[in-house]
Amino acid sequence: MSSPRISIVVVAEDGPQQQPDQALARSLDSSVDQLDEGGIQRILAGRPAEVWTDRDDLDRLVMPGASPAELRNAALAACKAPLVVLLEASEQLAPNALERHVSALEGEECVASYGRTAVRDEEGRTRSLPQRGKGGEVQAQLLRDRHLLASSAALVWRREALGEAPFSDHDTAPARRLDLALRLARGHTFSFHPTVVAERSAEHLGMSELEELVRVLVGLVFSPDSLPPELEEPARRRLARHLVGMGKLHYRAEDYPRAGKLFDEAVRTAPNYFRGRRYQFLNFVKNTISRG
Repeated sequence: MSSPRISIVVVAEDGPQQQPDQALARSLDSSVDQLDEGGIQRILAGRPAEVWTDRDDLDRLVMPGASPAELRNAALAACKAPLVVLLEASEQLAPNALERHVSALEGEECVASYGRTAVRDEEGRTRSLPQRGKGGEVQAQLLRDRHLLASSAALVWRREALGEAPFSDHDTAPARRLDLALRLARGHTFSFHPTVVAERSAEHLGMSELEELVRVLVGLVFSPDSLPPELEEPARRRLARHLVGMGKLHYRAEDYPRAGKLFDEAVRTAPNYFRGRRYQFLNFVKNTISRG
């Protein structure tokens, strides 16, 4: 039997982020008729789930209660193929996506391949994100465009690129995606497909998501290894953006002192983020701080 060309990991979360078995089945079903069946290894990692019970081409990695990092690192260790794609809750692969990725990665020197994600909102409308992608070096673009990698399912990477245990314990998907992509992009190039390669439902950036994104960016901006100017500026602007988002949520909850502190941190982190385009918002910040 030939070795698989790509490993597909479908994450079966337990706890608050648990998805119904039907959602897991849709994720697995989306991998059918992609490549030749012998070229795909499928792994269902996490809680026990009654899906694909009539098929023998699914490896089950049951780890109830595992942390996000433990679960994903164990799944990565179980991957037998040189290429990996990880599907989070409610994500699916688009038709022919794997063929595009595998062709790119088997024919180029890039470390990862990504494309657009069809994102469905609650009213059934669909947007393809990102609107503009790019290949080559993408670290700065990942920081500038929060939609550049709009789903985990849109990214296929080389297994050897991340080492043994690359995942950190982030509880939210946006932080996990950003952290993973920034690690992959460090010193490497990506291939971009200007077509839809994945599908998912829309995400909401609440306080938990924003706090974890801030954590990722603080670790980057204030790392002992100083960032080059072409990365520090977009990293600080992205950090300021999420600090402002947190401040707005605290303001709406009438926690004015906390909102004021977050707005102040954003201004100190990236003064240029506000310059020339947010005059009214700066007045709003000033009023908020004085109110606190």
